[in-house]
Amino acid sequence: MKKYLASNRLPVHPPWLWVLKTLLLLLGICALISGSMLMLDPSGKSIQFPAGYLDGSPFSSYFIPGFLLSVFIGLLSLSAWFSLWKTPKMALLERLNPFQGKHWAWTLALMSGISLVIWILVQMLMVPYFFLQPTLLLWGLTIVLLCFAPGVRAFYTHRG
Repeated sequence: MKKYLASNRLPVHPPWLWVLKTLLLLLGICALISGSMLMLDPSGKSIQFPAGYLDGSPFSSYFIPGFLLSVFIGLLSLSAWFSLWKTPKMALLERLNPFQGKHWAWTLALMSGISLVIWILVQMLMVPYFFLQPTLLLWGLTIVLLCFAPGVRAFYTHRG
């Protein structure tokens, strides 16, 4: 699975993997904090969302978006970060992994980036523009691109 040096030392972390792990960790923490704040104060006032931001959406309060943010962005990103770090063996997740040549942790990281991109694109359709949207869209795209960096892909490729 991991690329080992000829002397059988520990695997070498590609530099882009450190960046990927950092982006996932920061994203997960920020999304959990923001999502929790939205659930605790569904009006959005605690994070200074103006009244009327949800007018074009199917939500009457920020509770459901906060919950979804916490789970699908926060917990997913933190799970991906932890999995990339520890690369635990989980037979069920390996069987469910659509990328059979890769460790399921790599797939989870890829899903985290894709989830953030989808989240922001849907958000841009439903609520007025605010300055963090392009930043978060770029963040999600960067996670996806880092997953496909040659060193990262090779690091999580199963070796027969």
